[in-house]
Amino acid sequence: MQSEAIVSSKGQVTLPAAMRAKLGIGPGSHIQFVLRGKELVIKPELPMSAYYGMLKGYDLGDIEPEKEPDREFE
Repeated sequence: MQSEAIVSSKGQVTLPAAMRAKLGIGPGSHIQFVLRGKELVIKPELPMSAYYGMLKGYDLGDIEPEKEPDREFE
């Protein structure tokens, strides 16, 4: 998929609707800009809800750190 856009005097660019839809970018979406040599890559940031359940089925063992003993309050 390829498209062209014109940069406004304020440095703004409109992302084509088809690309926004394919990447799930909507109002309020956060995106990242990455420079790779002379290319600009635009990546949508995934919401935290996208990570829900990704470790399901993995045995994580006991990953909780040991708790410090209570300190005396002066």
